[in-house]
Amino acid sequence: MKSTPVKGLTALTLSVLVAAVVASNAPAFAINGHGTSYGPQFGAGPWLTYTDGLKINSATFDISEGKTTTIKTQKLYVNDQSDITLKIYHHASAQNIQHVGIFMNLHGNNPQAYQANTEVEWNKNSGVSKQDPNGIFKSVTTTVKYDGTLMYITFHLVPSKTMDTSHIIVRAWDNNLSTGEVVVKNAIMIGNMPTTFSSMSH
Repeated sequence: MKSTPVKGLTALTLSVLVAAVVASNAPAFAINGHGTSYGPQFGAGPWLTYTDGLKINSATFDISEGKTTTIKTQKLYVNDQSDITLKIYHHASAQNIQHVGIFMNLHGNNPQAYQANTEVEWNKNSGVSKQDPNGIFKSVTTTVKYDGTLMYITFHLVPSKTMDTSHIIVRAWDNNLSTGEVVVKNAIMIGNMPTTFSSMSH
């Protein structure tokens, strides 16, 4: 008579332990937000790993090695279109990705998204938008492509003024509000087009 609750307790304890083990082996950024869905990722795995999660114009970068990485600063130019492409994985379907944002005009040793006053964002329902109180960008558009569990989104940016070297934070949300995020230090700066380049473009 007394063995039944003991067995039930043992089963419950075992299930809790199994859940803890599964959670401990999951990527730290994969179970944020609501529900139990694994969030969008930028190449870190465990289901799919890749080293081309970020592309700025013609330069490709590996942003899969954790939540913070540092790259060689890429220069964007005033009145000249630059492209930032993110390759984003979602284990169920890339169609589940609802929002993608790039936070910028960030400085200091420990950049956080809330510190950014400039952001470009894509929303699956409403398209592209920007928060740009300093008027850094003249225009922002996006191109989105899907390939099964992968989403390729390119932000086409035309700056209107210069910006000192800035970290960027790339973040994606899915339909369960689970998020993936990577801080990319020293990622970009915006300068005036050199006179020689400007004359060659005409």
